[in-house]
Amino acid sequence: MNSRSPGISVIPAVSLMLAVMFGNAVAADVLDSAERLISERPDPPGTATAVTVDTYLADIVEIDDAQQRFTVDLFTKIMWKDPRLALPEDEPPGKNRTLPLDEIWWPQGVIVNDRGIRPQLPRVADVDAHGNVTYRQRLWGQLAADLKFQEFPFDSQRLPIDFVTYPHSPGEVVFSSDTRMLGDEGSFSAEGWRFRILEPTVGEFTVPSLGIARPRLTFFVQADRDSSYYSLTMVLPMSLIVFMAWTAYWLPPTIINPRLGICTAAIFSLIALGVSIRLGLPRISYLTRADLFVIGCTVLVFLSLAVAVAVTSWASGDRLKQALRLNRTARWIYPVLFVVVFTTALFL
Repeated sequence: MNSRSPGISVIPAVSLMLAVMFGNAVAADVLDSAERLISERPDPPGTATAVTVDTYLADIVEIDDAQQRFTVDLFTKIMWKDPRLALPEDEPPGKNRTLPLDEIWWPQGVIVNDRGIRPQLPRVADVDAHGNVTYRQRLWGQLAADLKFQEFPFDSQRLPIDFVTYPHSPGEVVFSSDTRMLGDEGSFSAEGWRFRILEPTVGEFTVPSLGIARPRLTFFVQADRDSSYYSLTMVLPMSLIVFMAWTAYWLPPTIINPRLGICTAAIFSLIALGVSIRLGLPRISYLTRADLFVIGCTVLVFLSLAVAVAVTSWASGDRLKQALRLNRTARWIYPVLFVVVFTTALFL
């Protein structure tokens, strides 16, 4: 690196030479200048440093409902200007340098919802002759998301990528309006979802109890769940179980064992299927649309068992006519109730 370049990797050697030649006072001045270059913003007090973040979302690998996390693969480019790193006018134009990130000032951003993000590229920045700084990084790993499951399996989720510059106040660092995130949503690996990249939002990350506010930039990806999978694995099997219980109404009331056997088998099958659906979700305290459908189907099957017991009991005594009437009535009311459960739980 040219000795006239403001890159500070040569400063320890220079300070040692100056200390030998002119004493510790000059060396201390050089070290103090280096410290200011690292710790102080390039802009004067009262003027915010503009930071532009360009992000390319290469992939959303997976969305884990139970853990409320999603795995991303993204490239980010963070840009700002530091006039202190500009080359003197007598330097040849077009000369770029690569400096370690720890030896210059940078916004020091963190991802708030990071749950295992790993950087893939070296921590270095490219600096042009005018002091324009560019830091490029590839990030891969898991991010947290506060998923809402009330509409499951017809839910839409907002997946955030939440950047905060932790050492600076909102008056010291601002995110440029040129900040953006791009990506090919149709090529993402996560199955069972449709994705759409939303406009980024700029705000403040606050800790009210400590009186702290920091500049915040949040990228959002909207993920719409593809419900067709659950139509095949939940709605269709559960509907068949419900109508399996319905077949008991078409047997003569005097056939006791088959009627009760059909109803009890339907109950056990329904409970097992309902539990398996819940295992894919976190332990939420509210009901989803899928839960309402499972509960409604369970009530219908228990109703089928209760009617079967009542009809069998009446037919075994001297109330055969009433048993036949109840059996015929339930035979037609039962599918109507299923339509009500199906429509109310999944669509209203």
